[in-house]
Amino acid sequence: MRGRKGARLALAIAALCAVEPAGASVQVDPIARLTLEGGYDSNILYDGRGDRLGRVSPDLGLSLRDHTWAAALSAGGDLLDYGGRSGAPVWNQRGRLLLRAAPERRLAIDLDTSATYVNDPVGLARLAIIGRNSAALLVRGDARVAWRAERDWKASATYHEALVRFGDGTGAAAHTPGVELVEILGQHLEAGGAFKTDFFQGFDPATRSARAYEASAVVRARLSRRLTVQADGGPALWTSGGSTSLLPQAGVELLAASREGDARLSLRHGVGLGLLATPGLADTAEGAFTWKVGRSLQLHADGGLWRSGEIPWGRNGATGYGVQGEVGWRFTKELLVGLGASRFARADVASSLYDRNIVGLRVAWELRHR
Repeated sequence: MRGRKGARLALAIAALCAVEPAGASVQVDPIARLTLEGGYDSNILYDGRGDRLGRVSPDLGLSLRDHTWAAALSAGGDLLDYGGRSGAPVWNQRGRLLLRAAPERRLAIDLDTSATYVNDPVGLARLAIIGRNSAALLVRGDARVAWRAERDWKASATYHEALVRFGDGTGAAAHTPGVELVEILGQHLEAGGAFKTDFFQGFDPATRSARAYEASAVVRARLSRRLTVQADGGPALWTSGGSTSLLPQAGVELLAASREGDARLSLRHGVGLGLLATPGLADTAEGAFTWKVGRSLQLHADGGLWRSGEIPWGRNGATGYGVQGEVGWRFTKELLVGLGASRFARADVASSLYDRNIVGLRVAWELRHR
C-alpha cells in the first residue's frame, strides 16, 4: 500500500510540472534527492551486538514561487536493512512543508511544518530520542504571521506544535500559541517582548497534562553581514496537578553564512518535551556547520546534547547526545560521495547499553536548478 502511494505521488509531481500553463506567473520546479549508504552499526537492537547497515533515502517534491510567495513541499523516507539480524527492511517516512509569503508590504507569513514516522531506534536517535526501540510519530511545526503596524513596530502571532506518539500509545504533545511585539531600532536590530501559553497533553495515564505561561524579552540583531543572533529570556509559570512552579527560561541562537559554508549554534533552557518525550524541564545545546573547501571538498558536522527532567529543578533527569560528521567530495553539482560517522549515547548512565556507533559510505544525488 505504501509503495503504491509513493508511486502515485511521484506521478502527480511529474504531471504538475508538465502541465504548468504557458505564461503563468508561478514558477514550478521539481525537488528530487536520493542518498545511498552502506556501513556498520555497533548496537542495532540495544543488545550490544552490531551488524552491517544499508540505507536508501529518496525524496520527491515541488518548489513553487512567484513575486509574493514561495513554497516547498517534499515527501520521502529511509529504507533501512540491518542484515540478517532484524528481519525485514524498515521503512521510515517523512514529509515537510515550507511557506514564506508577503501578500502586501506590511504583512509576512512563515510556516515550517514536518512529520516523521519512524520504525527503528536509529531514526529516533537522530531526532533526540535515545533508548526507545519502537515505532513513533513525530510532528514539528512553527507558524508566524507578522504585521508591521507602524514604521518602528512589528506585531506577530506565533504558534509552535510538537508531538511525539509511540507505537505503544505513550508520548505527549505541546501546543504553544503566542504573541510578540518588537520595536525596530535600526536596520539590523529589533527588541521587544513575547508571551506564550503551553498546553502539554499526555497520551497515557502516566504522563500528566500540564500548562505553562511564558513571558520573555526578545532581541534580534545582525552583528555583521554574515552573523546574526537571537536571544530571549524571562520567567515561566508551570501548573500541573494543582501545583505551580516559577522558573527561569533563556535561549540564544547564532547563525553564520557565507559562500564557503554556514554554521549554527543554539542553547536553550526551559519548559518543553524532553529526551523521553514527556513534559518537563529541558536543556538543549545544538550545533552544525558545513564548510566548502575549494570547488569539490565539503566537510559537515552536527550534534546536540539534550537533558530533560522534572519541574522545577530537573530531578530524575535523562541526558543524551548525538554527533555525526561527513567528509564529502563533489564530483558534479548534483553528485556527492562521502564517508560519514555517527555516535548516539546516553551520558547519564555508566552502561554502554544505549551507545550506537555508525560508520558508512554515502552517495548523494540532488536535482539542482539555477
